[in-house]
Formats: sequence, structure tokens, C-alpha cells
Amino acid sequence: LTPGPMLFTTQPDFVWGLIASMYISNFVGVILVLLTVPFFAALLRIPFAIIGPMIVAICFVGAYTVANSTSDLWLVLIFGVVGFVFNKLEFPLAPLVLAMVLGSKAESSFHQSMIASDGSLGIFFSNYLVGSIMTVALALLIIPQSLKFIKYLRSHKNVDAAA
Repeated sequence: LTPGPMLFTTQPDFVWGLIASMYISNFVGVILVLLTVPFFAALLRIPFAIIGPMIVAICFVGAYTVANSTSDLWLVLIFGVVGFVFNKLEFPLAPLVLAMVLGSKAESSFHQSMIASDGSLGIFFSNYLVGSIMTVALALLIIPQSLKFIKYLRSHKNVDAAA
């Protein structure tokens, strides 16, 4: 079995069998979801005082079983405390988790881009599509901070004028 564009001509039985199995698995998945929705809805009615410790215990068991290492348990505990503190300080946790999961991948991709462009940031504006995406991304980063800064300046200007 050699993957590639010729797979459809050299192994049509395998390819169409694979496609048929995807259709069957989608159908079975829909049936399973429809059958288990009432069960999962009932789980939502369990008080957090009961289900919270169970979730924590499952997290600890899962972390330990990956490598049978107690240092993994310490990592779970440390990141749990960090998450709790961030939650109390009203930091959004989703961007933190995304940064931890995607950070290394983004860094390696950025490194590849810098190698391909001999260190020039112009590669991020090399064509219209990439340039527009980068412009929108930069605007989404800069505009909210600028508005906060302007609001801060106006509030201090009003305080100074009142004094």
C-alpha cells in the first residue's frame, strides 16, 4: 500500500472501503450521541461538591498512569494551583492553555519562516492573503489596548481637571 494520488487507481477496493467505513462510523456516532445525551444531561445535575473531587482524582490517576511517576503528580498539583490563582485573579484560562499547547508549534513554524526568508519579517506580508490576515491579527492585538489606553488617559484628564 503506497499512499499518494495513485492510491485510487492501484487500490480502489481499499479506498472505497475506507470511505464506506467513514460513512458507517459517522452514522454510528450520531446514533450513539442521540442515545447518550440524556445520560450526560443527567451528569450536569450532580452537584459540584460531589463531581469536583471525582474530576480531580481522575486527573491525578491519569497523570500518574502515563509514566508511573510521582513528579507528574507534582506537576498536576502545581498547575492546578496556578490555574486556581489565575481564576481568582480573573485571568482567562483558555488563552493560557492555548499558548501552552500551541506555543512550541508556533515557535518552530516561526523559526522555519525566518530561515526561509533569511530573517526578513516581510515574508508575513508577501502576498495579499497573508498580508490581510496579518493586518487583521495586528489590528485585533493593537486596537483593544489602544482603546484602554485612551480611556485611561481620559479618566486621568478628568481627575486632573476636577482637582
